[in-house]
Amino acid sequence: MSTSISSVNAGSTAAGESAVKKSTLSNETKSRLAELGISYTEGMTEAEANAKIAEAEAQNNQQNQEQDEDSSSQSDILSEAKTLAASMGIAVDSDDVDDILDDIGAELEVMLEEAEKNPAKLSQLSSYLSQLTSLDERYDYLVNQQENLFAAMDMVSTNNKISLGLE
Repeated sequence: MSTSISSVNAGSTAAGESAVKKSTLSNETKSRLAELGISYTEGMTEAEANAKIAEAEAQNNQQNQEQDEDSSSQSDILSEAKTLAASMGIAVDSDDVDDILDDIGAELEVMLEEAEKNPAKLSQLSSYLSQLTSLDERYDYLVNQQENLFAAMDMVSTNNKISLGLE
């Protein structure tokens, strides 16, 4: 009977050591958690920590992509519009984004009418249309944000004039 008690004690000791090993995080994992602003607890395993790290990194990547999309400048949109126009075979003389997008839209309508006789071109035209739609939406968003910024600046200016008694 003493053999079985020893076996039980050895098993519980091994289980305890295993739990201790699982709950200790490597220094690398601890530093990655700290970089991402995630607090770690004593019972956290490497797998749990790595899952939290992966989740936080995925969320950061998504936010960075959204910021990149939101921070498109007018020159970025102009460049992409000129590239789209060139790929469609449209000569662009202007640096006005509105004019270029209008030219692309007009040419796309002509191409769609011609494609009624040739359905093989529809997939390429669909791609052009989605690119045009994306550029148009991003440009409208940019213009809207600029208008909001200018309105806020006008309001601050007016408030400053009033507070200084200039108006």
